[in-house]
Amino acid sequence: MSSSTSFDYTVPRMPKFASVSKWLEDFQDLKGKLSEHLREVYGDDQSLINERKAIIVRALEHFGSLYGTDREVVITRSPCRINLRGMHSEMQHATPNYLTHAREMIIIAGKRDDDLVVLYNVEDEKFSRRQFSISEEVERGRWGNWIEYIDSEGVRKSIEANRGDWANYVKASVLKVQDSFPDVKLKGMDVVAYGDVPRGNGMSSSSTLVVSSGLAIMAVNGLAMDRRELVVCFGRGEWYVGTRGGFGDHGAMLFGKHRHILHSVFLTVEEMQPEYIPFPQDYQVVIVNSYKTSTKSADRLFTYNQTMFGYSMAMTLIMDVLKSTGEYSKILDQVSYLGQITPGLIGLENIYNVLRCLPERISIADLKERYTSAEIDKRLDRFFGQLRRFPESIDVRGPALWGIAESERSRKFAELIKNGRIKEAGELMYIGHDGDRLFSFDGNAKSVEFISNKVTDDYLDNLLADLKSSESIQRAELARQPGDYDASNHELDHIVDIASHIDGVVGASLTGAGFGGNVLAITEKSDRVLAELKDALFREYYKPYELDELDWFENDRDLQSAYENDDELRDVRRKIRDIVQRKSNMEKDDIRFIESLRQKVSKLFKEKKISRELLFIPANYHDDGIVVNVTVDNAETL
Repeated sequence: MSSSTSFDYTVPRMPKFASVSKWLEDFQDLKGKLSEHLREVYGDDQSLINERKAIIVRALEHFGSLYGTDREVVITRSPCRINLRGMHSEMQHATPNYLTHAREMIIIAGKRDDDLVVLYNVEDEKFSRRQFSISEEVERGRWGNWIEYIDSEGVRKSIEANRGDWANYVKASVLKVQDSFPDVKLKGMDVVAYGDVPRGNGMSSSSTLVVSSGLAIMAVNGLAMDRRELVVCFGRGEWYVGTRGGFGDHGAMLFGKHRHILHSVFLTVEEMQPEYIPFPQDYQVVIVNSYKTSTKSADRLFTYNQTMFGYSMAMTLIMDVLKSTGEYSKILDQVSYLGQITPGLIGLENIYNVLRCLPERISIADLKERYTSAEIDKRLDRFFGQLRRFPESIDVRGPALWGIAESERSRKFAELIKNGRIKEAGELMYIGHDGDRLFSFDGNAKSVEFISNKVTDDYLDNLLADLKSSESIQRAELARQPGDYDASNHELDHIVDIASHIDGVVGASLTGAGFGGNVLAITEKSDRVLAELKDALFREYYKPYELDELDWFENDRDLQSAYENDDELRDVRRKIRDIVQRKSNMEKDDIRFIESLRQKVSKLFKEKKISRELLFIPANYHDDGIVVNVTVDNAETL
């Protein structure tokens, strides 16, 4: 059974301001309403409640050490999210299938009388103090229209000069809230942030900061907004950092529910009607960390936005095909996104025929001949202007089939879960991952390029032939077509293949934007299945990748020449080998030593003095490489 939620209140709802000392006292005693509320949010697992409480208390204590414990503050929290199906497609009218995850971002915020936003992080060695003036940021661009503002030269220069800085995500929410309330001159806030959301792991750590800081700036200014409107507000706000993604992540955080899949269109306020689907009790979601981060560097942003641009142009090209055929004239006003092109609307055979009319790949020069240079340049600027780098050509047909088929998969996945057909839903995860897949593996873990998802003329001709055959018609179903989005990597593909061979694993796929991060696997709720999955991943994935990295670290000549002290490097290499050999029993000093080394090697990598970073040697994969997902309730002000 599924249930809907009501939208008859605004967010944040009645935020509580209290002194730091009062908050600490309440969390220490943990009685009454606060205790009841934490159980509503986190469930009855006391160990989880204690874990979450410890993070909030540490953030409060840090705020108190900076500003005093008499200062009145509000607390906001935002969980991260995982997506079982409906990847990359929420901007194409798909209906993702989200679960929240217990790790979250906490914000402690106090009011200010000026418009400064002062940012501290408990992990100040990773996230340095930052400060900005709201009015000064407003003056950087053409204020009054959000898209024109974030595309302004001054804003773009500021972003590029601070690419990846954590303050950008706070600016994104604060400035978009200011844009949404033009008649209110926002006051600033003093902030301490602290969270345990993994960065670059496909769980949308950036959006947790956008949502939690956005709730905080609204609370300190006494503002509120319809929850659906807030999803769109924060989603568009995150475009400030240079991405042009959808609003589903923010929707998952603002609408998530303990033990339920959240299923909805998150494209517009009017169409946002979240549905809650109970997750099957006999199954669980296992999160497998690849330790290959998906942090959006300039290069990854370029790749990410290329596909988003390909999406945009594919829809334009498809509309041209539909307009050129008179039989589709009656449905043209019903189609604005790839996800609205369904078998029920135009017929499956017609979908494949329309795709057959598209080029597999098209050059920017050809696009400018088909349309106008001014129109294409405007679109290019939207996706690539901040990066100051433009593609020469884009894939069209593969992303088009991906968008259409993944939208169908997202709808079918929800129906299968509701009907208890969990193994069929898991199969859709494997098919969806094949749409992102770059490599396949043989029995000896040797990889070869994966090309069977390429949407060639022969591929589409075979589908059209299958539709006419009663024996193979099922093979031509839309949800069974991977499409070609190419957002995976060697590591994610390997993990999915390892998981697929474990009895009791019913489906596996990357989650989020891809390019790194986590793999999700739906498994039977069984100690045996979890143990076998862990054993296989330790044996076939973590250990071999770690040993390969160790071999590089011990023998790389570039690293040796970049290191300032040869004797120090020799000592470090000996110590690292010792730590790797006893990885399952690392001590705190080992962890601190490896983290310090990781930062040093990362600095050399960013300076392009060496070819690799340390990913697997610092990874504590015995403890946090493979975890069972725990759901919680939506983002809020406490």
